[in-house]
Amino acid sequence: MNRKRILPAAIAASILGVTATVPLTLAQTVDQTQPTMEQRGEQAQGAIKDAWLDGKLESAYLFNEHLSPFDIDTDVNNGIVHLTGAVESDIDRELAGEIAQSIDGVSDVKNDLVVDKAQARVAHDDDASRERSGFRETVGNATLTAKIKSQLLANSSTSGMEVDVDSDNGNVTLSGTVDSDEEKELIARIAENTSGADSIDNRLMVENEPEEDAE
Repeated sequence: MNRKRILPAAIAASILGVTATVPLTLAQTVDQTQPTMEQRGEQAQGAIKDAWLDGKLESAYLFNEHLSPFDIDTDVNNGIVHLTGAVESDIDRELAGEIAQSIDGVSDVKNDLVVDKAQARVAHDDDASRERSGFRETVGNATLTAKIKSQLLANSSTSGMEVDVDSDNGNVTLSGTVDSDEEKELIARIAENTSGADSIDNRLMVENEPEEDAE
């Protein structure tokens, strides 16, 4: 046996073995750094859920009479809420944290709100507050109109499709044409008994019935 030939062959085999494993190792490293399709899907779903929670939280602050959402910054990451900004009192700070914690889907709240009356805007003097009030009123009007219309459509004794309902800060105006005085009164009672309706302006017109015995 020629040892001089065996030694170089063994060294060559070792070198080839090492070089063959290097690309595989690199490929495994690259694969580990790239997220799989399943992981990407989970990340996308998590981002959508966080955005939904953020919007729900901002809406909760918007409709709260004691807080100004324009002074509170919200950020949601993996279900964890981070609150920053300024409020006028410790009570407002605790309230903001409690509201965030009460949102279904929120796992934890990091409350970094500071109490600073000078930095926090006064609600009744701020343009943003007036914008918030206007938005709240618009939503309230649309909600009241929708509730009345849905009740009229669900009632077989009223022609809900022929009735126009307009709501303005609790004041409801009914217009359109109905078949009888009884239907007109029934529609007015339904609107009057709807939660949120303060007054009813009944402008419904009764359609004239043809005279059967006209000479």
